[in-house]
Amino acid sequence: MQDASERQRSRTGLWQVVRNLSGTPFLKGAAVLTIRHLNLILLVIALCFMFAMLQGIGWSNPALYIRQVGSYAPLIMAPYGVSSILAALAWKVLLPMKENRPTLWRLWLLRLGGESLNQLTPTASLGGEPFKALRLQADGVPWHEAVASLVIQKGLLVLSLVLYILIAIALVPFVLPDGHPRLGSLLLGVLVLGGLGVAFVVVQRSNPCSLLVRCMKRFGLTSGLVRGREADLETLDALLAGFYRAHPGRILAAFSLFFLSWSAQSAEVFLIFTLMRHPLGWGVALCLDGLAMLFTGLGFMIPASLGVQDGGNLLLALGFRLGATLGVAFSIIRRVREAVWLALGLVVVARER
Repeated sequence: MQDASERQRSRTGLWQVVRNLSGTPFLKGAAVLTIRHLNLILLVIALCFMFAMLQGIGWSNPALYIRQVGSYAPLIMAPYGVSSILAALAWKVLLPMKENRPTLWRLWLLRLGGESLNQLTPTASLGGEPFKALRLQADGVPWHEAVASLVIQKGLLVLSLVLYILIAIALVPFVLPDGHPRLGSLLLGVLVLGGLGVAFVVVQRSNPCSLLVRCMKRFGLTSGLVRGREADLETLDALLAGFYRAHPGRILAAFSLFFLSWSAQSAEVFLIFTLMRHPLGWGVALCLDGLAMLFTGLGFMIPASLGVQDGGNLLLALGFRLGATLGVAFSIIRRVREAVWLALGLVVVARER
């Protein structure tokens, strides 16, 4: 096990790598545009869109539905809690089978904190991954095993989401006999998301870290920190490439758990509309949630998918003939639920620092 000074150097090093990558310029000239700057620009655009959407609907109209929820509001927190536990269990499956492997409770807390950072920082949904890796390393998990588990689960998470959305699209003709007017566009969107997920998994098996270092060297972006960890990055490459071949059963188990974690969130849609006194069937709730997740996934570059997710909820409510006001009310309630869980995640991060 590493001594305290070594763990501290590793902790500082990993944070520095992420800061370098998230701030790496990809446009040079009069204005240097970074990933962080692009995220902030998209966030401002999304906020303007949300304001215009609420102005068009009317601020008071959705409140009529929201007030229907009343004292039952805490129930809406439960489905996401179940979903996050299933996702933490999938993460546990991907970690080495050792005596010092973190408990499910510990992984659930780390995931809660990491996902809050993913959602709230302008780092394309990657800001919380260093936090998870560093805390795992502090718990005695070797850093390359911690990072490998996070990289692998990210790909499986996306692919399981794609399957969930595809099932939702397949169910649309059964729950909406007249069909959804934008079903072709939605299918195109899920194909784009699926292509990204497949590419991410394929890249994991092709020495991605060594390839990234070579590209950074070519463009003169490497620092002494990266050059000093090339051997460690090669070890990570070997672990990623070999994991899929050595542990297909664990890959399948984790994929299945991630899929169940997405499916659990359809109960949230069912519950919200029931509490708003506008109940939906389970099939409609699953379709609505699956398609809403498509918009959330495509808006990964914007913190909390702000604007993209909410606009998607509005379009889906119109497509499912629920009305714009009900769609906006649903979106607001879901945002409140997200805010509660994100706040709990930030509490976890604060306690870990």
